[in-house]
Amino acid sequence: MQVQKISIRRAILEVAREELFEKGFKGTSMRSIAQKSEVGLSNIYNYFKNKDEILLAVIQPLLNAIDKMEAEHNDEKNLNIELLSSDAFLKENIVKMVNLVEGFRRELRLLFFHAYGSSLENFKNEFIDRSTRMGIEFLRKIKAKYPFLNTEISPFFVHVHCSFEVTIICEVVAHEELSHIELERFMTNYMQFSTAGWKTILGA
Repeated sequence: MQVQKISIRRAILEVAREELFEKGFKGTSMRSIAQKSEVGLSNIYNYFKNKDEILLAVIQPLLNAIDKMEAEHNDEKNLNIELLSSDAFLKENIVKMVNLVEGFRRELRLLFFHAYGSSLENFKNEFIDRSTRMGIEFLRKIKAKYPFLNTEISPFFVHVHCSFEVTIICEVVAHEELSHIELERFMTNYMQFSTAGWKTILGA
């Protein structure tokens, strides 16, 4: 019985994923999901309370990946100014970003462009605000470790920088024609540009 329940839930999510990717949150209906998954409409509600809960289930792996990256950002091992001159650290971050985009391109497009009407419709702005607070906290922590650094940086600058980084992700996701090599080259260019800028501002 439990195996059957798992298989039904999986069938619902497989259909819902494709519907959401193709039509967005507003264009997707529970009735269509029911028809295409061959699960009775009333039965779907035994697995998911509403369409929003289905969206969250589809997006959850991406949200987990974002949470992991956020958790690592201000980790003690990253509070090291030598990393600003480390080719290995630069390459590691390039790989992380490329993997995020290539591994979750459709999920990112759904989250940033087609989640209107759902509980995630304001995710982009909330993510920027959260990243801004995280960036300001990073500056506080690294100043405590390296008092000679210049961390008198406008909070609004940090906010705009975070907004710029989210815009970059949106642009990369929107341009599906980018090959792996082109995406990797772009991320390398951006990371080099960003790292050089932060080194100058911090006086590292």
